[in-house]
Amino acid sequence: MVPVDFSFQGKLNNVQAHLRQEINFKPAGFEELVHLEMNELDHNVSPAIVLAVSGSCTEDNDKSEALAGIIQFIFMANKVHKLMKDDEDLPEERRQFPVLVGDLLYGKFFLELCREKLLIYLDPLAQVMGTMSQGGISRWLSRDKDLSGDELLKIIALESASLTGTAARLSAELAGVSLPLQKKLESFGWELGLAWGAWKEGLETSVIQSILRRANDILEEISAESQIKLRPLSEVYQYISVQLNVGYKASEIGS
Repeated sequence: MVPVDFSFQGKLNNVQAHLRQEINFKPAGFEELVHLEMNELDHNVSPAIVLAVSGSCTEDNDKSEALAGIIQFIFMANKVHKLMKDDEDLPEERRQFPVLVGDLLYGKFFLELCREKLLIYLDPLAQVMGTMSQGGISRWLSRDKDLSGDELLKIIALESASLTGTAARLSAELAGVSLPLQKKLESFGWELGLAWGAWKEGLETSVIQSILRRANDILEEISAESQIKLRPLSEVYQYISVQLNVGYKASEIGS
């Protein structure tokens, strides 16, 4: 993995530190309850999209770090729930802990909404949680089928792109930009999440490259139509492109 060096790195570090503090359960540690494997992209993509949009749209927004943490709690809760197994030989605590810890993380997201006076975003966040669950159900129902690439992308869109798209849109709304720009930023976040999910699914490099090209096209449209700073958006785009290692280099927007 390449080192992370965003222009909003300090804010991202603050979000990660707050998340670690919030999941430091007593008397047991998080790792003792669930064995959740989180790579660099898992830790960074969702909060980085929130902070990149915020950094592009406004000089300083102290709510953006809170929103980044809230989005990450949802991502982690969904990921923990996927650990639930029904193996006959599995100890009872290993059967129950993913459900309990996942529910606790969902509770943390709601608590943060209340703390930060961001309850206005409860409805869209509840909707995206339902969409992600719908993706999980679709995956489970298709478990014995040989899905095509397009069918997999539909599931990935529900499970992954729905959250990153919502993260970008809510960050843009929080920054107070116009509705058309909010929608373009949502599309940008959506495509990044779709590319990330396609990479995790092992889809062909050409498919991921095509998705990234669409995201880059959106950046170019934003650059031509608005006066926001493109550097943070370009940074998160380049970061994901490099981490996915698909050999596609974006045009140098906002550098």
